[in-house]
Amino acid sequence: EPVHALQRPESEPAGMEHAARASRPAVRRPHRADPAESRRVRRDADGAIEPMLATSWEQVEPTAWEFDLRAGVTFQNGEPMDGAAVAGALTHALETTAPASVFSPETVTGVTAVDEDTVRITTPEPEFLMPERLATPNTGILAPDAYGESATDPRSACTGPFTIVEEVPQQSVRLERNAAYWGGEVRLDAAEVRFVTDATLRATQIQTGEAQISRKMPITSVSSLTEQDGVTVETAELSRTTGLILNNARAPFDDERVRRAVQAAVDTAEISDAVYPGASRPAVGPFAPDEPFAPTGAEPVTADPEAAAALFEEAGVDPGSLDLTLTVYTEGTGFADLAAVIQEQLRAAGVTVEIETADYASVEPSLLDGDFDMALLSRNHLGDMPDPLGFLTADYSCDGGFNITQLCDPEVDELIARAGDTADRDERYATYAQLAADLQERAVNVFLVHETETVAHAGVTGFVLHPYYTLTADLALADG
Repeated sequence: EPVHALQRPESEPAGMEHAARASRPAVRRPHRADPAESRRVRRDADGAIEPMLATSWEQVEPTAWEFDLRAGVTFQNGEPMDGAAVAGALTHALETTAPASVFSPETVTGVTAVDEDTVRITTPEPEFLMPERLATPNTGILAPDAYGESATDPRSACTGPFTIVEEVPQQSVRLERNAAYWGGEVRLDAAEVRFVTDATLRATQIQTGEAQISRKMPITSVSSLTEQDGVTVETAELSRTTGLILNNARAPFDDERVRRAVQAAVDTAEISDAVYPGASRPAVGPFAPDEPFAPTGAEPVTADPEAAAALFEEAGVDPGSLDLTLTVYTEGTGFADLAAVIQEQLRAAGVTVEIETADYASVEPSLLDGDFDMALLSRNHLGDMPDPLGFLTADYSCDGGFNITQLCDPEVDELIARAGDTADRDERYATYAQLAADLQERAVNVFLVHETETVAHAGVTGFVLHPYYTLTADLALADG
């Protein structure tokens, strides 16, 4: 009987794509053990990159990096994972219709195999963060046969501890042990990942024994789960912040004073306590206060109705004249309640807010086109790469591919470019902190809460809580 792990699908693709999306050519974050693909290198708790399938790497020229591959590794179909295969997979990632912003023709000019054990990546400009750029989920390494003309099939094309044997789109992925896994013994015979949108049902299946691991537990179920014998409940902070996105490109939010008025009218402490009790803390900006790139001493903005009224008056805006729409996507955790709380808080400031709700796929085009007033967004600032550069570039640069805020400020672009040109990590983090403080001070968005995730598991050993991945070679049934 396989281990059953329950995932809550988010805006990223589900099913087989979800299982395969985290393959890494050269970079992996700590404990980010993907069931289908193994790690090339990983990032430890201090932010350093550790060898995995890539045993070493070097910036051989200002615009060229070379990565040495671990010898003797094969894909699950028996083909060698060599320089030609890795170069081909990364070239495919560059040539896809929508390449990852952090690993695209704008940042990478080419990938070639130096020999069987080495690949070279060239860039248009000097690049200090190539190992981090390779951490994007879109730079997965699959066997050459996986890449078809119209689709990519990862089955038997991976290198990790488990092989994909069956997929039901949007529902489940079934995996079996890869006996030839390069990383050592795989303790589980098989596993199944089910994509369950109902959080209460995910909790119930842990309680009934239908699943051994269940992620993103609802706050309402934590108490009963904690009290149940044999169930372990763990909570970890995420590199994810939920914010109220303000459209900086059109009135009234093209005026900083109006944005700051809304910021002052929103009570993040009430939101954290009422909507996410025990699962969040009021935001101090895009980064949580204990992250190394957060401004020193950063504090949440305290709700101040009088300051909000004064800022509206200074901007010459009657809050009673504002009739705004708040766009909410249904997949957002707690977003229905969060939207209602914000609606009431802004009503107290005199602003009328209408809530518009739809699934994320339906609202994203309007968000990217700037056809909205306000929106709720849960954003992972280390999702693009294990360094905030990818997030800041995508979300806040003039040409950012995910610049929903519609911000275009040459000074912000200059700071982002400076960070990308800085090899020293402490200096780069100081620039990120400066950017975060500026975004908060100008209320470019209203950063609401820093998120946590609660996971429940029962009947397994070797489980390590990580924000993204669940199944590892060390995972085993407790009675196995």
